[in-house]
Amino acid sequence: MKYMFVYRGGDVPEDQADRNIRELWAWLDRLKEQGYETARFAGYGRSVVSQGAVDDYAGDVFGMSIVEAENLEQAVALTADWPELQYGGRIEIFESLS
Repeated sequence: MKYMFVYRGGDVPEDQADRNIRELWAWLDRLKEQGYETARFAGYGRSVVSQGAVDDYAGDVFGMSIVEAENLEQAVALTADWPELQYGGRIEIFESLS
């Protein structure tokens, strides 16, 4: 099954920011190397706010991944060591309809 992971950051202390970023990239790279992550998206882009009105994205999502797992429980288990959790970050997991 395919799942979308939506990453929302926590409150990382300034003196931990560089280490946290390195750990986040390493965590994502492990997901990919282990064959779970199939696509990765940055948390920047555009927001369509009405017909013809487009703004730069300014929300709190800092990234997304498409992940393949056997079931929702396995998808949730893959997030157990996500580095941002210790700072109050969260991951929302959405199941593919197809």
